[in-house]
Order: sequence, then C-alpha cells, then structure tokens
Amino acid sequence: MQNRILASELPEHLGQSVVVAGWLHRLRDMAKFGFAIVRDRSGLMQVVLTAEQLEQLKGLQVETVIKVTGEVVKKQSKPGGAGPGSAGDPSAYEVEIQATTLEILSPVRDVVPVEVNNDSVDVHLDTLLDNRVVTLRNPKQRAIFRVQAALVHGFRSFMEGQGFTEIFFPVLAGAASEGGAEFFRVEYYGREATLTQSAQLYKQITMGVYEGVYGVSYSFRAEKFATSRHLTEFNQLEFEVGFVDSMEDVMVYGESATRAMLGAVENECKTELALLGVTLPPLGERFPRIKLQEALEIYKEGTGIDETSEPDLSPAAEKWLSTVWAPKEHGTGFIFITHYPETKRPFYVALDPEDPSLTLSFDLIGFGSEIVSGGMRINRYDEQIERIKAKGLKPEEFEDYLMMHKYGIPPEGGWGMGLQRLTQNVLGLANIKEATLFPRDVQRLRP
Repeated sequence: MQNRILASELPEHLGQSVVVAGWLHRLRDMAKFGFAIVRDRSGLMQVVLTAEQLEQLKGLQVETVIKVTGEVVKKQSKPGGAGPGSAGDPSAYEVEIQATTLEILSPVRDVVPVEVNNDSVDVHLDTLLDNRVVTLRNPKQRAIFRVQAALVHGFRSFMEGQGFTEIFFPVLAGAASEGGAEFFRVEYYGREATLTQSAQLYKQITMGVYEGVYGVSYSFRAEKFATSRHLTEFNQLEFEVGFVDSMEDVMVYGESATRAMLGAVENECKTELALLGVTLPPLGERFPRIKLQEALEIYKEGTGIDETSEPDLSPAAEKWLSTVWAPKEHGTGFIFITHYPETKRPFYVALDPEDPSLTLSFDLIGFGSEIVSGGMRINRYDEQIERIKAKGLKPEEFEDYLMMHKYGIPPEGGWGMGLQRLTQNVLGLANIKEATLFPRDVQRLRP
C-alpha cells in the first residue's frame, strides 16, 4: 500500500499527514468522537475518530480491516491501556492520529469466536488451536512466533558466517530413515513410500560435496500419544560438518550456534520477551561437558535420587542439572551430556573406540530439557554395514545412503535441534503445540 506508515514509525512523523492501515483491535465510542485502537504488524496505534467516522464503523466488529488518513499529533487523550507493542491500548504512546478519512477495507460483521484483544487468550488449548485463524492475532500469541523466527534467523546467520551451505531436504523417502515402526506410509505410484523421520541421511550424503551444511527440515513421526511433548510433524534445525577431529569440534559448533540464536532473540525480540515475561538463562563463559555416567552420579549426589543404572537422563535429572547444578557450578543454564549407550543411539552414530558399548554422541541440555542431539558419524563402509545389521535393519534398504561410504566420506559429525521444542523451552510454554503455528498430532489435522 503506497505511502503506508507502520505504528512503530508514527513518532517520526509528528505533525505530518500519514496513511495507516490494519485491524480494528478495539473501539471506544464517546458519542461525539471515539478512539480506535488499530493493530498492524509492528504494534498498536491510537486513532481519534469523528462522530461521522464512528457511524462508518456501526455494526462492524473487531478485526475489521481499515485504512486511515490523518495527522500525527501529540497524544492528549487517555482512554487507558498499556504501552507500545503491548496487548492493551497504547496510551503510553507519545502520539496518536487525528483521522481525516476512514476507509473500510474488509468488514467483519460476525462476532469473533474468541476474544483476541485482551492481554491473553484465556481459553482451553483445543479452543485456541481450533480458532488459530483469529487467535494468532493476539499480541502474545503473535510474539511466540516472532521469537521462533528470530531463533531461525540467528541459526541461519551463524551458519552463513561459517561459510556453510544451506540445503533443502526431501519429505518423501523409500524407507524409514531411522528404522522402527513410527513412520507414515504413503502410496506412491503403486509402491510404498514413507514421510521422512529425519534429514540425517541426506545431510550426511552432502558431506562429499560441501563439507559443511545446514538447513530447516520437516520431520514426521507416527506418534500415538497426544501429550504436551508430542507432535507428528515438526521442524529440525539441521547441521553437519566434515573433516572434524573429535566430538568436541561438533559441540563447539552447537554451543556457538545456540549462543548466536539466543543473541538474535535478545536483540530482535525485546518487546516480545517483555510482553511474554521471559528472561533468558545465563550463558556463562563455556557450557560444561560431562559424560552421562558422571552426570547421573552428580544428580545422585545432589538430590539423593539414584538413577545411575539408567541408560538416559530422566526429565527430572535434565531439569536439575541445567537449572540448578550448571548455573551454580559453571554460571550457565546449559550443559553437554556425552557418551550415551549404543543401545540408545541410531545406527549412524560412531562408537567410542575406548568402550564400544558407548557412543561418541551428546545432548545439549538447557531450559530444563534436551534441546540438541548430535555426535560423530560412522564414515567407513564396512563399519556402517555392521552397525545397520546390529540394529536389526537391512543394508539393502539403505543402498543410496551406503553409496557415500563406498566412494569416500570424511570423518564427520553433526546435530539436530527441534525448533518447536526449543521455542517451547525458551518461552516456558506448557505445551509444545503452543509453540507450533499449526500443530499436528494423533488427534489434530486442522486448521
């Protein structure tokens, strides 16, 4: 729209005639004049309307799309509310618009099914998601996905700065990429295909081309649970790098990327973080690295809970280690846990030569939960064949993947980071579906 000004730009145009447009967020009729709170992508603005302009809005509901021409003046009226970018009325703004003309671009006559112009959308989660078309318009709901976008921006910016290549992954595959039964079958021209569970095989193949790659993938898991932690479709921030000497090289990239991503959120989303009441955890000078068995011993010593015979960390242990132990001992809310048992890791993860019952793998724990999983990969053909068989899989189903091992793949490693889970953890949301724009689970396939 030509010459349109955003709400955030209004103070720069004091005394000028401007054109603004957006959604009618709230309306207050004072009979002889009124106040319209208008929302655009940058925030909220207050427009002073004449009685004639109020008449134009008669019978229309909030979320009506309007265009206003008027003069930007210092604010004199105080209809009440909160400050710039907040969920309430922007009464703390220095300026408002004295409307000269009002145009209805898209009238709304039906009552909106859920109130979206309050501080929060206070409804059941299913109601929130069923009405996603309008509930996303609430400033707090919108803020969630501004933060998510900043996380992706920080990820991409960091990887670009390292000289790595962004790649794009297929969604359809001829076999289950991780093995197991939790995959979706798709009829594909008379034969069976699957929706990819992971981009792992594809990013490894590119190690023979680019040496360092990253991307945002779609992953599908036929989860049969409708819990606060499960989705059937989600995004992964993927990374893989060749010619590395050790797992430490891979963890350094994981730590640096995490710092860059949270830095992007802090720099780009100050308003959103304040609106959502979120304080980011301390980063410290360096994320500690400890082996799984050592972590279990630390957890036992610190809490009296003995899980030392377990092959993984419990959710309670992850939370304690990253929110209590790591901040106290290392000044950070993040910790790498390494050397998971080979029974807990996929066929492509390298075994520890000093103890083949363990893998050269790691998880990065932060915000009380696992946020990154990665490790070193097997790069030799014979060794990879043995591991596939040991996992009860058939090498012939991985012919394309194994071809890279035949024709030279460097020592390499990488990691994946679940975007929705990371967003949930950063913002402290109760359910991963709140961190998913249009979530899919065992029960939900709309909107």
